[in-house]
Amino acid sequence: MNKRQRRAAGQKGFALVVVILVMLLASVLASQLIMLTSTELKISHNIKSRAIGHFLAEAGVNLGLFRLLDRPLDTPVNLGPEEDWDKFYQGYKYALFLPTGRITYYVSNESGKIDLNHASRGLMRLFITYELGLEPGADDIRIDTILDSIADWRDSDDMHRLNGAENEYYTNLDSPYIARNGPIKDPSEFFLIKGTEALTGKFEAADIFTVHNPTGKINFNSVTPAMLDFLTNGNKEAAAAYQAAKKEYGYNVRAVTAEIMGDKQYTLLHNYLNYNRGMNQYYFIVGTGYADEVKEDMEQQNEAPRGGIKPHRTAVTDSLLIKKSGRNFIRMAWQERYR
Repeated sequence: MNKRQRRAAGQKGFALVVVILVMLLASVLASQLIMLTSTELKISHNIKSRAIGHFLAEAGVNLGLFRLLDRPLDTPVNLGPEEDWDKFYQGYKYALFLPTGRITYYVSNESGKIDLNHASRGLMRLFITYELGLEPGADDIRIDTILDSIADWRDSDDMHRLNGAENEYYTNLDSPYIARNGPIKDPSEFFLIKGTEALTGKFEAADIFTVHNPTGKINFNSVTPAMLDFLTNGNKEAAAAYQAAKKEYGYNVRAVTAEIMGDKQYTLLHNYLNYNRGMNQYYFIVGTGYADEVKEDMEQQNEAPRGGIKPHRTAVTDSLLIKKSGRNFIRMAWQERYR
């Protein structure tokens, strides 16, 4: 091979390398474009799902509000055979499907929650013990820290209890603030109090606590799902039995309370319960919207073996606290959360 032939062969080899590099670069750019397009589609879908979930949740709140404020004569269609429009049980969870997704909603009276200003120390101890995953009667410094700090948060002096805290503690935090030094005004204050960081993320304050239940006891006729979880010690079968009793007996669940809760749990809590039919003026309405969740998917999910179909869902929950007076109401608080 002469010099000219060797040069031509070398040029062909270089051209091949260039072509390979160009193809490689084009492949990388194409894959990045595909990935970007896929990401944009997912973002768009999530935005759409969140918007749908928001409107479904808001619809649930409005359905609960309508059922609370009105008793229509005609039963609406497409609400499912379990719907009993002429009977509205406080704390009973309702569900229905729309073409865009599923709605769940419930209404509970604030008398079914733990009042942060009036509940006894014994009731608060039992609740904190449960949320910390301890056995009833457990001696844990975290419990006394929270209980003493709640009392210090409410009182007007600057003398802290043995395990409590006053302004000196709160003003020296990285993000300082001052204690209420008076009656608690909002359930969310609970997570500002010393020691409660151990409970952060375990529950929503508004699902458990209130400042509108001066009896200091829990009205077993009207509890939220989170409160029912506490009262039944997390027993799903007991919670289902409560819902069934509410549907069958309405307000007359006193006779079956021990059967629902179990003897041990009933013994612990019966002194902190009442069964008032006359609710106070404050109601808590919660609606949750599950976008992209249709009835056929749920039926398949229920029939599928474990690890089978898992329909995609974007959940949005809206909570509304109202003060009711006849068919009029005052909106006291609103919260929206996503998961």
